[in-house]
Amino acid sequence: MTKKFRLALAVIAIAASGAAQADYIDLGTVTAPQTVHFGNSWTVAPAVFADEFAFDLTNSASVFGVILEGDWWLGQTNVQLVALASNTYFNFDLTPGTFSFSGLTAGAYSLFVAGTAGGLFTGYAGTMRFVAQATRVPEPSTLALLGLGLLCLAFVRRRAKA
Repeated sequence: MTKKFRLALAVIAIAASGAAQADYIDLGTVTAPQTVHFGNSWTVAPAVFADEFAFDLTNSASVFGVILEGDWWLGQTNVQLVALASNTYFNFDLTPGTFSFSGLTAGAYSLFVAGTAGGLFTGYAGTMRFVAQATRVPEPSTLALLGLGLLCLAFVRRRAKA
């Protein structure tokens, strides 16, 4: 079963379980390293929710996050799905207490949080920590060995001509 198919099944199952509420929240521009907070809360819970948090990433990064469910008074929140998507990237986590997504490039992304909520005064809060991807550069010793090898080749070639 492909990841997209499993995500579609999870979203359909959540949507079929009761009246749904979907919120779209624009988190703005993100440049790693940066921490971003997100979440939603309800006075009267919607039974099913599917929230989208959109952001524009300006550099390559990995993201690590945590979600805390808030059942303040007569409430019951259960986050069941966290997914991250863009035109070229898609990944999700069905056990979303903590999550991580790596290999992100600059571009527009949406973080989807879905689940069920019931009762009064409930919600969830999350934090995402964006960490810049390190650019790989050759070690000085590698460059020195490459230079030495080229010098040896030049010496051998010069000797062969003589």
